[in-house]
Amino acid sequence: MNYIVFVTGAPYGTQNSVTAYLFVKSVFLLHHYVKKIFFYSSGVYNANSMIFPSLDEFNILHAWIRLKKKYSCKLCVCPSSSYRRGVLSNKSAIKYGCLQGNFSSHFQWMSSSEMAFNIHHGDRIVQF
Repeated sequence: MNYIVFVTGAPYGTQNSVTAYLFVKSVFLLHHYVKKIFFYSSGVYNANSMIFPSLDEFNILHAWIRLKKKYSCKLCVCPSSSYRRGVLSNKSAIKYGCLQGNFSSHFQWMSSSEMAFNIHHGDRIVQF
């Protein structure tokens, strides 16, 4: 079974992101496949490379990266949602007068129209 997962909750302050992570991890452990994980709305904060929780707290950014490396899933972020929330690539940040961006290199940009096209190739869509 192929899943597409939408994450719309911020990494901290809501359970959406952590619940999505645990769901995706469970899907892989059950030998199913997650085609794409799409971060939209406040979910784009998950791609912010400048998130530094306390050492005794769960680091959701590092968890997403480990999941990507272990299972080769794609972490996709909506660019328009990101720009509205200040999550920028280095190129965009320089364009807007900042020294550097805060977009994690482990994520990739994917527009909502591209995501809509990909939905047709998934068996299930789950939103958190």
